[in-house]
Amino acid sequence: MTTILRRPWWRRAYDDHVPSPVDTAADRQAVRRIARRERTHLAGVLARAFEDDELSRWIYRDHPSRLRWVRSDFRLRLSQHGPDDLSYTTDDLVGAAIWAAPDRWKGHATGQLRAFGAIPRVARNRVRIGEMQRELDRRHPSIPHLYLALLGVTRERRRTGLASALLVPALTLADERGWPAYVEAGSDEAAAFYESAGFSVTGAVQLPTAPVVHLMWREPR
Repeated sequence: MTTILRRPWWRRAYDDHVPSPVDTAADRQAVRRIARRERTHLAGVLARAFEDDELSRWIYRDHPSRLRWVRSDFRLRLSQHGPDDLSYTTDDLVGAAIWAAPDRWKGHATGQLRAFGAIPRVARNRVRIGEMQRELDRRHPSIPHLYLALLGVTRERRRTGLASALLVPALTLADERGWPAYVEAGSDEAAAFYESAGFSVTGAVQLPTAPVVHLMWREPR
């Protein structure tokens, strides 16, 4: 397991309740927390995992720099939510789940410095990014919850149980603490997957020409 030098206050008393590492039945990969040094690599892994994502294609279209922009976006999310110590990967770094702690879904200020690197992609695509982000922010629940900012695995490892295993540590913590969880699913396939993990569709964001984004909520068990 990665050694954590400083843990959030809400985490310290509950580490014993979270199974880490988690042994997945599908491929015997250990699910563990992401080390800071692994963020850049995993941003690339996640960008490739989302290469055929409908929402990404709608925002960035088929611009030659789309993959680079998506990688920059995911590196930013890893930085913004890393301090929550709720980001998980596998030993062979083929996927990741990035969570935000309750009331921290907008990320930490320590990750905002990386936002400067996002200026080119935001400037070129500011209309679509702005429209979608404003609507998602407007609809974001105000009740304290765990927020799944990003989940992805490489194409070769899809439908092996790995994505489900990546959800286990944070959802176990949510159940122990009595926290609900929230995610925005950018496709019908993603929504069906999250329904299998206990989430329910509570609404949807549908902008003109954009794919439907399903808003999904999970009550603690």
